Amino acid sequence: MHLMKTNHTTFRFLIIAFFLFIGFSGFAQRNTATPTLLPLQAALPSLKTPNDTLFPGNYQDTMQGVLIPADNGGYVLGTNGWLDKCKCEEFKVTYQYKIEGAIYWFGYKRADSAGLVKFAIWNMNDTTGTTHDTTNQPCPGTRFVSLTDTTTKIDTSSSLNQAYVVMFPFPVLVTANYCIGFDMSEIKGDSIALVSTKQGQGGNLERVWEQWSSNNKWYTLQGAQWDSGTLNIDAMILPIIDNTVGTVENGDFISGIKLSQSFPNPNAGSFTISYELSAPQTNASLEIIDMNGKRIYFNDKIDSTQGIHHKMVDVAGFTNGTYFYILSTNGARMAKRMTVCK
Repeated sequence: MHLMKTNHTTFRFLIIAFFLFIGFSGFAQRNTATPTLLPLQAALPSLKTPNDTLFPGNYQDTMQGVLIPADNGGYVLGTNGWLDKCKCEEFKVTYQYKIEGAIYWFGYKRADSAGLVKFAIWNMNDTTGTTHDTTNQPCPGTRFVSLTDTTTKIDTSSSLNQAYVVMFPFPVLVTANYCIGFDMSEIKGDSIALVSTKQGQGGNLERVWEQWSSNNKWYTLQGAQWDSGTLNIDAMILPIIDNTVGTVENGDFISGIKLSQSFPNPNAGSFTISYELSAPQTNASLEIIDMNGKRIYFNDKIDSTQGIHHKMVDVAGFTNGTYFYILSTNGARMAKRMTVCK
C-alpha cells in the first residue's frame, strides 16, 4: 500500500510539473476564441498600394476581415493576456524597391492611457526565429525605421478602404525579405487589434510573426502554437512603395505593367504619365485618390493595347496636396505618388 501511495504521489507530481512547464513555456495554451466577422469587402478597394503583389499572402479580391480574440483576453494580432510585444507580416522580395509607408487595418482599440505604438520595418536577418517545426529560421532582426504614434490617433475601421495610413520619415530600400508591423511594448494600459484574413487563408506560409515580451524571441503564429500550431491567417498590413522612375523605359515590369512618375511633379494644372503593357488587356483604368482614400478621378477608357502609352490628366480643380494615381489592368495594379502645388 505504501508503494502504491508513493507511486501515485510521484505521478501527480510529474503531471503538475508537466503543466507548469507548459504554462511557463507559453506553448500549447495559446488558443483563439470566437472571431468577429467584419463586413464583406466586395471588391478590391482604392487603396494607396502599388500593386496586388504587395497585398498580404493570400489576399483575395473578395474577402472578409476578422478580429481573432485570444482566449485569455485581448487579440491574437494585438494586445493580449500573453503581453506580446510585436506583430508583423513578412513579405518576399523578388525585386528591390523603396517603402514609403504602410496601411494598417485596425479593427479595435481602447485608448485610456495615451499609450504608444511604434510602426516599423524589420530586415529578416536574424536566425533565432521559431516556426512550426524547427528553430534557427530567418526572422525579424534589424529595425530599418520606425514611427511612433499614440493610440488615440490611430484610426480603426470596419472596412479596408478606411484603414490607418502610416508614412515613414524616409523611404526604406528593401532588397531582401522583410517584415512590416508594429511594436506595442509602450502601449501601457491601452489595447489594439489588427484585422486578419480568416482561418485557412494564410496559405500555410507562416508569414505572420510575433515577438514575445517574456524572452524577446520571434515566433510565427504556428511556431507560437496558436491553436496547437494550426492558426493559418495573414495580417492586414499593406506596404506603400515608391518604385519611382522618370520613364517607363527605365522601369521594370511588375505583373505585366510599367508605370512612370508623373511629369511634371509637383504640378499645377496638368500632368502626364506613361505606362507600358507587356500584353494586350481586356480593360485598363486610371484613377486618382487623395490621402484619405477618396477617389477624385477615374477613367476606364485608356489604351489597353500592348506597348507604351501616354495620358495627360487635368488637375486644375485639385487642391494643393499629395495624391496617388493608380493604374489597374486585368491582373495587376500599381500606384505612384504625385504632388499638386499651385
